[in-house]
Amino acid sequence: MTRVNRIVLRGLTLILSVTLLVLPHTSCLQASGSQSEVGQELERVSVDEYGLDTNGRMVAYYGSPVIDGEVDEIWNKAVVVTPKHITSGMKTTAQFRALWDDRALYFLAEVKDDQLSDGSVNTYEQDSFEVFLDESNNKTKEYGLDDVHYRVNFKNLRTADNGDLERFYTKAKIVEGGYIIEARVALQSVPFNGKVLGVELQVNEAKGSTRLGTINVFDATGTAWENTARFGEIILLGRPDDAVAGVDPYQLLALIDIAKDLDPSLYANYEVAADAVKAAEAFLAGHVDNQQQIDDQVAALKAAMDQLKPSANEKVFYPLPSKYKLLSSQQGTIEVVHYQAPNRSGGMDNKKLLVYLPYGYYDEGNDRKYNVLYLMHGGGENENLLFGGPGQNTELKRIIDNMIAFGDIEPLIVVTPTFYGGVNDAGDFHKELVDVVIPLVETKYRTHLANGDREEMKATRSHRAFGGFSMGGLSTWYTFIFALDYVKYFMPLSGDCWIIPTSAGANRARLTAEYLQNVVKAGGYEPTDYYLLCATGDQDIAYGNMLPQINAMKQLKDTFIYSGDVSQGNFYFMVAKGGTHWWGWVNQYIWNILPDLFRD
Repeated sequence: MTRVNRIVLRGLTLILSVTLLVLPHTSCLQASGSQSEVGQELERVSVDEYGLDTNGRMVAYYGSPVIDGEVDEIWNKAVVVTPKHITSGMKTTAQFRALWDDRALYFLAEVKDDQLSDGSVNTYEQDSFEVFLDESNNKTKEYGLDDVHYRVNFKNLRTADNGDLERFYTKAKIVEGGYIIEARVALQSVPFNGKVLGVELQVNEAKGSTRLGTINVFDATGTAWENTARFGEIILLGRPDDAVAGVDPYQLLALIDIAKDLDPSLYANYEVAADAVKAAEAFLAGHVDNQQQIDDQVAALKAAMDQLKPSANEKVFYPLPSKYKLLSSQQGTIEVVHYQAPNRSGGMDNKKLLVYLPYGYYDEGNDRKYNVLYLMHGGGENENLLFGGPGQNTELKRIIDNMIAFGDIEPLIVVTPTFYGGVNDAGDFHKELVDVVIPLVETKYRTHLANGDREEMKATRSHRAFGGFSMGGLSTWYTFIFALDYVKYFMPLSGDCWIIPTSAGANRARLTAEYLQNVVKAGGYEPTDYYLLCATGDQDIAYGNMLPQINAMKQLKDTFIYSGDVSQGNFYFMVAKGGTHWWGWVNQYIWNILPDLFRD
């Protein structure tokens, strides 16, 4: 922690007191409002041996700790929660506490663990603490706008599987026999005495690159990451009637951290953000009179970050704005198409795929022909994952609906097949794609394909794209290799190429890149005849596999022209800071990449 930030956190802490404090110079401030609450009489509710009330809920009392990795006295007023769901055989133990104020929820995790590891590239397989929060407590399966899932490891590396990191501020400290985490989650809704929120807290225990197990307060299934119905509850109590909120530096501090963590090589004008960070830190070290001054600094730093322009060589990842997650007034429809595909035994398998049709597809008089994106799931998933089925509005469907409605992309058809069944192999699906799926789908619906013969499929390849996640990314690379004649745009997400036997892009990167180059040259294609738009997160297990392959491909400049601007090149690699191997991130990659498809 910088000296500036330490001063700010000890001085500009949220001051929730019975009187509004007049703030002197920040360096002279004391957290008097928060600390004075420790001695106040507080009506407490009874809790059981685990620290849960009679309704099985966590209890958070009113108070504002300083988030600096030190266990302040104010934490003594919080209820100690001892989790009851612990993976069998684990030696690690943990205790949790919670507080709240007018702007945020605060959590303290005290973990006893004599061996700490961040050896895995997956943050959930590192020694870490996770916070799940559902402010509306509506316990929907799919994460909504009010739901967040944050993670911080023992070295204070913060990641978000759902939610804006701007709302999550933490400090971690390694102590004898383990570590502690202080975490603050900014609330979007107004808290009040008696309000109940959905919550889950989890500790991950790791050894080397393996997660040994978890400690959970409520969820015995380990599936809270995908289902908010698994969350428990927390009730907010103890706010004095005359409490007044003081100044709040945490959003500004979080933005400073985010700005400092930007990769300067991605931006042509990074100095804009660097100068804004210096100005913000100078402000915090100076005289702060009120919250408006801090809010103005937040706005100034955000404005500076909005002015950043990507360098010509890089595709910058942008987080998905919330408006794209809302239901659109112009909703597309989902249809199911059944078909048969040859299997490896010489027989036929019954299979199905889902088809997204954009809003207005069936309107009278609409004779428009549509481009088609084939989008493949990952290992252990199926064709239903992305769109659910007819009548459903999954996050990806809402994103595509809104992109079309906002004019970000032209209306298109999206097809979600599966590599299971039929050839039953992610690397061989390209056969089924060309032989069965493309002719079936594109002659059934209004596309640029009329008859479905091979020559016509070649002639219409510029109206066709293929992408996939994880093992679906593998399918994408194999489709590039074996079906380049029929597809122009490729979107491999969090998956490298395994075409070199018993190896992958990670450890035989040069050979892999040269193999891909030879495919292009053998087909007689020019660089403008194909596009490889790749993406993953820097905390994704696939990142370490993709990066060597991508770097090797960059060296073959006559074939793979690297540029974040598709008008200048045919190949890029977008990396999301903090991105993990999860569809919540993949949906954001798709949102970033879709406008670069079908440029012809």
